[in-house]
Amino acid sequence: MSICRGVAGRRGRNPVGIFLHNDAGSENANAAFYRNWLQTHPLENGFAHYYVAADGTLQAEDDSNCAWHCGNLDGNLNYLSIEMCQSMGDLDIFKSNEEKALALAAQKCKQYGITPSNSTIRLHREVYATSCPHRSVEIHGGAAACKAYFIKRISELMKGTISAPKYEAAPNTPEVKQNTVHADPGIVFTYAVRTGGKTYPAVTNLNDFAGVRGVPITDIAIKVNKGSVKYRVHIKGAGWLPYVTGYNWNDHNNGYAGNGKVIDAIEVYYNTPSDIISKHGYRKAQYRVSPINRNYWPWQYDNETGDGQDGYAGCFDMAIDRFQIH
Repeated sequence: MSICRGVAGRRGRNPVGIFLHNDAGSENANAAFYRNWLQTHPLENGFAHYYVAADGTLQAEDDSNCAWHCGNLDGNLNYLSIEMCQSMGDLDIFKSNEEKALALAAQKCKQYGITPSNSTIRLHREVYATSCPHRSVEIHGGAAACKAYFIKRISELMKGTISAPKYEAAPNTPEVKQNTVHADPGIVFTYAVRTGGKTYPAVTNLNDFAGVRGVPITDIAIKVNKGSVKYRVHIKGAGWLPYVTGYNWNDHNNGYAGNGKVIDAIEVYYNTPSDIISKHGYRKAQYRVSPINRNYWPWQYDNETGDGQDGYAGCFDMAIDRFQIH
């Protein structure tokens, strides 16, 4: 469970954009400070999803939950929020925090399919009588220029390999594996699907999706460049097939998941190698599917069933047409 425990309510859908904030805090207002502060102060006074500071990034609330961060109903309900901390402290420290926050925003945009624009990347002052994000506005030459810079920089970061901040685990939450980012250890998932006997080209991570909109997926193959992966699929109207670990369309026993019939769900589990665990902590397979001709369902993490997770991606008896994993 997160620090803020879903107190502002569950969103029930993916966020549509991101609000960027400056915390108006001193050099002492780092991630460790907010970790303690949020547990001792009334949350109705306001809190954000993420706090990015010199000592790391704290995730205070789950992405699937709302946060009271901008004094605006639409913003609190539909947007993620990121605090750039220590904005009243040393300028170089704050600039570093700002860049890390924008990298986090880029990672979240990729995760949720958000295109940076005037309507998706927002400043607190746009919807509430505040100077926030005061330091960023000052640095970048005014509110309009600041917002333009944020959109441009986030877009640039989305095109490259994003080294977003490693999140701290909140007290009394599951192991830190829950709060890690896949990009920094260089983990690359390669995957492909087959529909009605036709095999489509492989894709990697979030560079594209596997499948064709409107065409049911019947078989899936997945591999990873570091560590290993096991996965299985659920056949519509039948049940789960055995786990497989390989990636080979010619190996009908262990090279792919499926039997030529329509798939309605998939479960994936990533085994993190020891060298990555020692440097970056545990990692998870983060994956999602879309039902035929509809938008994606929420991301799933490995085979977890807590905090609203289903343990698999999909819905029984509803065929899927697109698959993504990273």
